[in-house]
Amino acid sequence: MSCKAVVALAGALVVAAAAGADEALALVRLEALGSALRTQAVWSASYAQEYLPAGMTEGEEAAGRVWVAWPDRAHFRIGQPAIRSMGLEGRTVRLVDLEVPSCDEHHLSDEEWARVPLVAVLDPRGAVEQFSVLSHGRSGLVLKPRAAGGVDHVVVEIGPDSLPLEVVIVDPQGATNRLRFLSWAASEGPPDGKWLPPGPEGVPCETVEGADSELPD
Repeated sequence: MSCKAVVALAGALVVAAAAGADEALALVRLEALGSALRTQAVWSASYAQEYLPAGMTEGEEAAGRVWVAWPDRAHFRIGQPAIRSMGLEGRTVRLVDLEVPSCDEHHLSDEEWARVPLVAVLDPRGAVEQFSVLSHGRSGLVLKPRAAGGVDHVVVEIGPDSLPLEVVIVDPQGATNRLRFLSWAASEGPPDGKWLPPGPEGVPCETVEGADSELPD
């Protein structure tokens, strides 16, 4: 083997070792995040959201509140007062818009469920089967699906309490959905104790196939 080949091989091994160490650190952060979420039956926080379409410099901003419970429940209320809401309970996602008005419901398949970024938080060890997990900055991490889908990558910034400070979801076209969380606290649960929001009065919920169901947009 030539000297150049030896140097190239050594460089490749160093890069591979560094990548392995980075993945190990990211997995530790992901497990800490999942463990923190499990310390309370329900967590709640207010959040600010910015949605920036691909190629645009200005987007839409909104504010709301979220409730999250391990292992498979979440409830987002968007607007003050709430005009839109999204609920996740088990494999069912429901989106309600009081302005349209509309109520759309989507039942996730096993494949869809495994690729939802929230599942990576709830099941860190299982996440490596669906996502490449890398560290980001001093305390964050990046989730990148191993197979093409509705998400290009997700960046999670984690606070000193191991709870999320910010989540940035980037779709394959380059659109960015950024959520900044404030003041996580234990909670009794979502409004009226219902994870799936009720539809507008007189509007039946329709089952939608192939709907995006990661986070509100």
